[in-house]
Amino acid sequence: MATAYSSSRRSDRRQTTIDEAIGHARDIIAEQGAGAVSISEIARRMQMRPPSLYKYFPSLNALYDSLFAEGNVELTRYVDDARIGHEPGLDRLLEQSRAIVRWSMTEPGLAALLFWRPVPGFEPSDAAFAPARALVDQAREDLATAVMRGELSPGADSEDALRLLTSVVSGIGSQQMSNEPGATYESGAYTRLLDDALQMWVRHFTP
Repeated sequence: MATAYSSSRRSDRRQTTIDEAIGHARDIIAEQGAGAVSISEIARRMQMRPPSLYKYFPSLNALYDSLFAEGNVELTRYVDDARIGHEPGLDRLLEQSRAIVRWSMTEPGLAALLFWRPVPGFEPSDAAFAPARALVDQAREDLATAVMRGELSPGADSEDALRLLTSVVSGIGSQQMSNEPGATYESGAYTRLLDDALQMWVRHFTP
C-alpha cells in the first residue's frame, strides 16, 4: 500500500508540473502568439532548468500537441453545451457553427493553433486531433438529418457542402481575429455578419 501511495503521489506531482507548463504556454500564446512558445521560456517562468522540462515533454512539438489536445477538448465541451436545446438538423448545425466562432473569440491563441498553421513543422497526433473529427462527424449527422427532414436539399448531404460551410465559418472567424482581435463576438464587424453568411449558405441548399 505504501508503494502504491508513493507512486500515486509521484503521478500527481508529475501531472501538476505538466498542467503548470501548459498554463504558462497558454499565457505565452495569449501574449505573443503560438509561435512564441519555447521550452526555455516556460522553464524560466517555472524557475527550473530547460533539461528538467524535457522529462515531461520530450520535444517542443510534444508540448504543442498537448496544447492542441487541450484546446480541442475545451472547444468540444463549449460546442456540446451550445448544441443543447437545439433541434437535430439545421438548427443544431447552425448553432454549432456560431459556437465555434464564439469560442475562437474567447481563445484566439488556441484557435489559431487549432485552425491555422502558425507553427512550422507541427502536426497534431491522431489522439489530439480526435475531438475535432468528432465535431465534424456531428456536423455530418446534422446535415443528413436536415436533408431527411426537408430543411436542406439532397446536395447538402455531401462533403462539398460541409467544406463550403466550414469555409464560411472559418473565413468569418479569421477575418475577425485578423482585423479586430480585441472585439467581442457581439460587436465584431465580421462576426456580426456570421448569421447573414450562414443564411447565404442555407439558401444555396434550399430545397
